[in-house]
Amino acid sequence: MSRWFYSLLLFAVLAVALEWLHVEIPPLLRFGCAALGILPLAALIGRAVEAVAEHTGERIGGLLFATFGNVTELIIGLFALSEGLVDVVRASIIGSILGNILLVLGVATMVGCLKHGRLRFETRPASQYASLLALCIAGLLLPAVAELLASRAGQSHIVERGIQLSDFIAVLLLLGYLASILFSVFRFRDHPAEGVEESGESFEPVLGARSEAALLRLLSYRQHLAHSNLPNKSGVLRELDRTLQAMVSAERAEATPAAAAGSPSPTPATGTGDAPSEQREATRGTARQQSAPPSEAAGEKKPNLWLALLLLAAATAGVAIVSDILVASIEPFTELLGWNPAFVGLVFLPLIGGLPEYFNTINMALDKRMGMVLAASAGSSIQIALLVAPILVLGSLLAPQRLDLVFSIVEIAVLALGAFLFSEITHDGELVWLEGLLLILLYAIMGGTVFLFGA
Repeated sequence: MSRWFYSLLLFAVLAVALEWLHVEIPPLLRFGCAALGILPLAALIGRAVEAVAEHTGERIGGLLFATFGNVTELIIGLFALSEGLVDVVRASIIGSILGNILLVLGVATMVGCLKHGRLRFETRPASQYASLLALCIAGLLLPAVAELLASRAGQSHIVERGIQLSDFIAVLLLLGYLASILFSVFRFRDHPAEGVEESGESFEPVLGARSEAALLRLLSYRQHLAHSNLPNKSGVLRELDRTLQAMVSAERAEATPAAAAGSPSPTPATGTGDAPSEQREATRGTARQQSAPPSEAAGEKKPNLWLALLLLAAATAGVAIVSDILVASIEPFTELLGWNPAFVGLVFLPLIGGLPEYFNTINMALDKRMGMVLAASAGSSIQIALLVAPILVLGSLLAPQRLDLVFSIVEIAVLALGAFLFSEITHDGELVWLEGLLLILLYAIMGGTVFLFGA
């Protein structure tokens, strides 16, 4: 993220100062200061997690990325629940999911394809994302359908049973999230069956893309490059792709079946029989040197762990304080502009919480890293549905009003259409700018419908 972006921290300081000094300002200015102040704080959380991941290694670092990936949306949602803004929280859940798989993926696809043409990616992770999105839709769709059918049948205690069903589904979604973490981070039972050759690349359905035989701590390395100001960043990323291909080729050559290795083969007139092995070792040595994390490749020291932890704690506390101010200004803000709360929850709050991540995703598309784009957009939506939404539902036990997973017809319709469109445009392993435009148009249709008629 550019350094000028962190100058927006002045708005966070201004919002806190005006709140503590009890200075009366127009709701629009109060909402704007708090919204602009949250943006750099959310970016600082990401940078702090990257620094901590340099010390913890790939697995724990990946777990930190998964945990803190949507902490801003979670904090805003918890404060909104404490204020009794259940409709806003419910809309923000759907808005965060749709914002990632429609708006972010659509803009990134359009920008990347207009610059480079058709962009290709592996179909295996896209299929896993689509499968997890189907689970998310089922958990968010069934309570609304069940309540609708129960109301038509004239059943009693519909609201109470809807809350009970939402609590039950929230627990199951959390179990699904824990299972995905177990698979993605700790690679539990993620190996090919006997006699089946493993492909060179393996992908994580929640955390993103990773090659087991290639880069160490790929997530922290990629994030470091995405946030760096290196003038040749695109070239470094392209070199990283070439390194991956070289390492995969070397591993495949090593994995040649013994029968093939034992068969007679022509030997060059000059050179030794160990030349292929020496060549593979040289390839792997070059790849390891090229794929080392930036701090190791350049001989730089790792970031200070305690300073990174302090930054993480301070940024999280700052998001909590400014989120309280932001949530308190939602009702006066919507009344002043005549907007309905559902529109603010569906559009504004997700943009505020995820804008730094959105910029990083677009930069990945400009570097032709569409696998990372899918990981950032679809993976973030999955985290919202499997982690943030269940925590908010269960956390509403301590709130003035309970939160359930009973969404409106408009919300669940757009969610189902968004997941269907995502599955359709990603099943063939390539994206074009038209498909990105379709995602953006569907998001705009949803925004216009909610703005005029509410959710």
